[in-house]
Amino acid sequence: MQTLEFTRDALARSTKAVTMRPAIGQYTHTNSAVIENGTLCHVREKHLDMVVDVPPSIGGGGAGPTPGALVRSALTSCIAIGVKLWAARADIKIDYVDVQLEADVDARGEMGVDDKIAPGFLDTRLTICVRTNAPREDIEDVIARSLKYSPLFDIYSNEQKIHMNLEIANADQFIAEGTVSYA
Repeated sequence: MQTLEFTRDALARSTKAVTMRPAIGQYTHTNSAVIENGTLCHVREKHLDMVVDVPPSIGGGGAGPTPGALVRSALTSCIAIGVKLWAARADIKIDYVDVQLEADVDARGEMGVDDKIAPGFLDTRLTICVRTNAPREDIEDVIARSLKYSPLFDIYSNEQKIHMNLEIANADQFIAEGTVSYA
């Protein structure tokens, strides 16, 4: 089990490293999502494999969490972990963190029924519950810092730049193992 001291010391080392050598903290994440049949999506990032799907009600197989569930889970888990990390940096013991999220949607946006309705979340509410003996002001500071420096809270809260490339291959361009030849 990780202790407060272990986490605090690891963060101190990492912070010192990227302060002294910023280039080691600058990198690109890569991720691949592949669908061959139906809507079952195989996602790979580094050594992690995930399965993502949509429910039968919209034509999927329901074989895994939906992309929306993963986005919501990414946000709540990032905040929960961030609370623990920022508490450790401040040498504050937090015994328990529960981040709850409610996100309102209107499926007409996602289904293209009404262009005036956004396809994403219309309103999002977060509740952060912590169990600790630390003073409320200290916890409020930890929460504020964890949200300020949370990559997922930033992505969720602020407009992001996305650059897209499109590559189209005819069926006869595919070669062994489903790779594409663009010769």
